[in-house]
Amino acid sequence: MRRLLAATFAAAVLSIGPALPARAQAPSPAAPDTSKKDKNGELPLATTRTVEFETSEGTWMSLDVSPDGRTIAFELLGDLYTMPAAGGGGAATRITSGPAFDSQPRWSPDGKRIVFLSDRSGAENIWLCDPDGKNAKALTKGSNNLYASPEWAPDGNYIVASRTSGVLGSVYELWLYHKDGGSGTAMLRVAAGGLGSGQPSVSMNTLGAAFGKDPRYIWVSRHRGGFGYDLQYPLWQLAIYDRQTGRIFPQTDLYGSAMRPVLSPDGKWLVYATRYDAETGLRLRNLQTGDEQWLVYPVTRDDEESRFTRDLYPGFSFTPDSKAIVASYGGKIWRVEVPSGQATAIPFTAQVALGLGPLVRFAYRVDTGAVLLHQIRNAAPSPDGKRLVFSALDRLYVMDLPGGTPRRLTSDTVHEQVPVWSPDGLWIAYVTWGNAGGSISKVRADGRGAGGAPVRLTADAAFYDTPAWSPDGQRIVAVKGPRSQRLTAHFGPGYELVWVPAGGGAPTRIAPYDGWGRPHFTRDASRIYYYAGPEGLVSIRYDGTDRRAHLKVTGYTYPGPGAEPQPADEILISPDTDQVLAQASNNVYLVTLPMVGGPTPSINVSDTSSAAFPVHRLTRIGGDFIGWTPGAKSVYWSIGRSFFRYDPAVADSLGKIRVRVDSIRADSLKSDSVKALPDSVQKRLKARSDSLAKLPAYEPPRVDVTMHAPRDVPRGTVVLRGARIVSMKGDEVIENGDVVVTDNRIVSVGPRGPAPPG
Repeated sequence: MRRLLAATFAAAVLSIGPALPARAQAPSPAAPDTSKKDKNGELPLATTRTVEFETSEGTWMSLDVSPDGRTIAFELLGDLYTMPAAGGGGAATRITSGPAFDSQPRWSPDGKRIVFLSDRSGAENIWLCDPDGKNAKALTKGSNNLYASPEWAPDGNYIVASRTSGVLGSVYELWLYHKDGGSGTAMLRVAAGGLGSGQPSVSMNTLGAAFGKDPRYIWVSRHRGGFGYDLQYPLWQLAIYDRQTGRIFPQTDLYGSAMRPVLSPDGKWLVYATRYDAETGLRLRNLQTGDEQWLVYPVTRDDEESRFTRDLYPGFSFTPDSKAIVASYGGKIWRVEVPSGQATAIPFTAQVALGLGPLVRFAYRVDTGAVLLHQIRNAAPSPDGKRLVFSALDRLYVMDLPGGTPRRLTSDTVHEQVPVWSPDGLWIAYVTWGNAGGSISKVRADGRGAGGAPVRLTADAAFYDTPAWSPDGQRIVAVKGPRSQRLTAHFGPGYELVWVPAGGGAPTRIAPYDGWGRPHFTRDASRIYYYAGPEGLVSIRYDGTDRRAHLKVTGYTYPGPGAEPQPADEILISPDTDQVLAQASNNVYLVTLPMVGGPTPSINVSDTSSAAFPVHRLTRIGGDFIGWTPGAKSVYWSIGRSFFRYDPAVADSLGKIRVRVDSIRADSLKSDSVKALPDSVQKRLKARSDSLAKLPAYEPPRVDVTMHAPRDVPRGTVVLRGARIVSMKGDEVIENGDVVVTDNRIVSVGPRGPAPPG
């Protein structure tokens, strides 16, 4: 073994050595680092194509009117535009572009800067730019945050915005930032307290910050809890936050909620969005009298029942003279007079140019040949290990191991499932299902007995599942359920465990069935074992008495308060009762079965190194349809169309050899000859040694079952007539066309014409 390992190291040195000088002399150029940002903090995202068009409408456009009342800044499809507030239908000017998503612009009080949101740095942050979009600069430097509704303080030095940590955006806090930089500070944190108590509330979302005439107070919309769907009203309500005292004062109590407050510069008016009778509208409040009225109804649908990542309603604003608001709804931008509510459209046109990445297009070959079988079900080796039985495409097959050709066992037309060998290997029992129900049947394993015809063991039609042959070969145990429930696709109660004579006869009820797994046996033919889910592996006698619980196996625990480990999907006891085979979280485990007495022992297999008793994970990528071979000498499972047989004795022997090899490898790395090598070579040898150590000590033998079935291809001709066809020929649209399909292929597309022949 030492000589073999020495030869391996020598070969490794020979393969590594000559390459070192070449790499030292001519290092390969590094690949471009696309994660590096430019001096403005923007990612150099390359685009390969552009979608361009002109539009005079837009959806969910947040906007703001400049302090001098002359210009409107608005967002459209992830870019920012400006246009004259007087409208006139002229072309809006795009001031930001590129693949980044820019949104929610707001003018500074002096009109010299615009604050907006953008993900151009690779994550959403608050940005500032000039009115023409130039000199863009990131104000925040977050990498895992979402922001909403940035707003300037009246002094022009600070910006208030809502921020949440994490991409889901479940709870937004109110943050204050200085225009010249800094990390900012939270004004309303998610902390203990309550609305009206003078302290921020538990899990209170805060959105839509707005200033009125008095800069001491910030109007916000607040909601307890995160986002959700089909929520119960009321949800959001307006409140005032006092910047001096830190106290919060509720301002609304409406069933339809209150969102996105906007205040007039003269301090007289408040406008906000609210839901009424399944529609959203804008309400107007006179702040001097407290009287309210509808300003415009309905408008754009609010987003309070979703994730509200762009606030609850698009941003809008008052004109500087406080005589009107400018808002977007119905695809247009409107000037709405206050208090009359008279709305006048402000027409615009915008040239949209969206830079996009490479077109994701794949060519898929439509196969019309035979179908390759992708899964075998309930594959089980014969007692002598020479043959394999399984079901595929609802038919039973048997093949010689390891490389035989599968052949059908019957010529029946009903569905055939869950085959199981008789102890002597001469018969195969299985269940059937058809339009009239199902039965338990058996057939000769060689397919020759009685002309290959199956033998029906149960006379009455029912639903049967998971048959198991008793070790003495005299009985077959199965799960039985009501036929009618399965015929109507209803999986209701009423299942029971039954047994039938191996030669056929009426089923005898053992006990009501409360299990998850299939019945099976050890060498003791008097007890029936099955997996009863959370109760674990249990066993009973043929008369349903003497029920015993033997072992619980659990796996992964989903994160969350009070979460419990997930129970295994299946547990099968070994014929010698020393171990169980368990399937949990799609993997297969060999678990020691202790005899402890008292409460049922429970073993968690999610971390095999810390399990209470020895546990071995047998699969790397999962397995299904698990089972034991007679004598507990090996176990088996399937995945896809592959069958695996695992021999614990061989695995144990190879494991011991691996321990010896690891020891020799460690000693070799410490030898003087290796230490004399350059450091770079020693690192390569160690890395190679570590990678070899991570290889599995034992790979179970694998048999891939190869079968093909004829593909069901429709035949004949079908005409889809009178359709409006958007073809793939440029911009062609056929208003009244025909699509002719022959033998599952489109053979022609064109204007409506005479019916094709035949």
